[in-house]
Amino acid sequence: MVNVDENQTEIETEISTTKEKDRTKFNDFYQRGLAKYEQQDYQSALAEFDRAIDIDPNHIDAYIHRGDVKDKLEDYEGAIADYNQVINRDSTHPKAYYRRGNVLRKAGDNWGAIADYNQAIRLNPNYTSTKYRSDIHGDLETIEKLLQEKFI
Repeated sequence: MVNVDENQTEIETEISTTKEKDRTKFNDFYQRGLAKYEQQDYQSALAEFDRAIDIDPNHIDAYIHRGDVKDKLEDYEGAIADYNQVINRDSTHPKAYYRRGNVLRKAGDNWGAIADYNQAIRLNPNYTSTKYRSDIHGDLETIEKLLQEKFI
């Protein structure tokens, strides 16, 4: 006769082992993605981050870094989508707003960029995005509105 407690323990051990293997695989892909990014091998970095996210679709930093890769590849829509994933999971993450603001600025959406920089600053008043917010150029109406907002 099989002991139910023994069966339960075996199942829990197997699940734990599987989770540990998945964490190891995730870390391998994630670390290789970071290394490929540093080497400016963006296509390879993208593939590594894709694999890491397939294993752990809730890992915020993997989306941040994959968004950074897509930004370098000038896939602005893809980068914004990755930063949106972070914001959907954690709306208090200033880095996601800051990075999305950078991409929006590159894509020509100055208002969106300013809104994201402002949100990053609200979440962390010491955040470095203040310098980028002041770099955004616009027409006279945009400048007047910025001055009315007093940059916050």
